[in-house]
Amino acid sequence: MHSDDLRDLRLNRNESQTEFWGRFGVNQRTASRIERGQPIPPAVAILVRLYLDGVIGDADLDRAQRRFKIALQARPNTAALTVVRASAP
Repeated sequence: MHSDDLRDLRLNRNESQTEFWGRFGVNQRTASRIERGQPIPPAVAILVRLYLDGVIGDADLDRAQRRFKIALQARPNTAALTVVRASAP
């Protein structure tokens, strides 16, 4: 999976970097870097390969992003806990 091939695929689909890469949890800045040759993070590379092979689809990726957001909201604010602990005698 070469960066030029992924860029060409995205352009053939008439999608912006934000549209194409956003489905894999990648922001536009990182997408630009990937398309210019920076290595793709392994987790993203796996998702892209599964997507391109038809193993997972847009609905699967949407569901995973919703679950991730829910998990982030349910997690306690660890930064606040660290500050409280650090200021305790």
